[in-house]
Amino acid sequence: MSEKNELCAAQSAKSESSALQVRPEVVHKPVYQSRYSENAWKVVVNLPGVLKDNLEVTVENEVLDICATRLIDSPEDWRPLADYPAEKNYRLRLDVGPEVDPSGISACLEEGVLTLELPLREEVKRRSIEVK
Repeated sequence: MSEKNELCAAQSAKSESSALQVRPEVVHKPVYQSRYSENAWKVVVNLPGVLKDNLEVTVENEVLDICATRLIDSPEDWRPLADYPAEKNYRLRLDVGPEVDPSGISACLEEGVLTLELPLREEVKRRSIEVK
C-alpha cells in the first residue's frame, strides 16, 4: 500500500475509460488522507458536492480507482458571481497492494466525504507467536 505508486490523474484518465466519462484536461485530484492500522487501511477522500450517483469506486489489479463528477444545478434566474464550471471531475488512483482483501472493501459517502475501509488479508495481519 504505497502512495508513491499513486498514478497521476491526468495520465490515468487518458489510458483507461470508465463508466463516468472523465476528460483528462479537467480532472482534479481530490484531497485525501489515509491511515494504516493492524486490521485495515482507511482512506478518507474529500469530494465536495458529489452525489452517490456520480461516483464510481473500483479495484482491479491491486489499484483502487475513484472517479467522481460534481454537477452544479443552479436555477436559471441566478447569475454567478464568478466563473464557476458547471461540472468538476475528480479522479484518484491508489496502489493498494496484495495485502488488501478486495472482497471486503466498504465505502460510505456522507456530505461530500467518501470513507473507504480496506481490510487486510488474514495472512498479512500481525500475529503474536507463543514462545515455548
